[in-house]
Amino acid sequence: MKIDFERYHNKWGKFADALHLPDNHGFTNAQIEAMKDERFNNWVNAVENPAPAPVESEPEPVKEYIEINGVKYVKAEV
Repeated sequence: MKIDFERYHNKWGKFADALHLPDNHGFTNAQIEAMKDERFNNWVNAVENPAPAPVESEPEPVKEYIEINGVKYVKAEV
C-alpha cells in the first residue's frame, strides 16, 4: 500500500513523499500521521542544517622513488 502525502513549509515550500506499507500493516491513523510528520520534520531539519562540506586534505606529495619489495627505484630521465 502506498500512501502519498504533502506538507507545506512557509519558508521551504512544498514537501511531497509517500509511505510504503504492507496491505495488512495494522497501523492506526494517528500512527500513520506521526510517520508523515516525522518524514516532514526530518526533511525540514536536513534543509535547515545541511551536512558540513567535506574537508579537502592536501594531496600527498609525489615521491622521488617507488618502493617494491623493500627496493627503492629512483625515477631516471631518458
